[in-house]
Amino acid sequence: MRYRIERTKGQYCHFANSRKELLDYLKHASAGTVTDIRKIYKSGVTDSVMEIYLPYIKTTEPMK
Repeated sequence: MRYRIERTKGQYCHFANSRKELLDYLKHASAGTVTDIRKIYKSGVTDSVMEIYLPYIKTTEPMK
């Protein structure tokens, strides 16, 4: 399954070719940069799966 990761205003979107690749990307993404995650079906239709992956998304930078 393919995923499109939408990022904050002015940044490119990123594509992941598998769930594992998506989770690896989210693990290293900067806090607050991911705005939506869409699953891309073979027909070209997309569905938002943001709610499923919210636990993996960093929302704030850790305090130093």
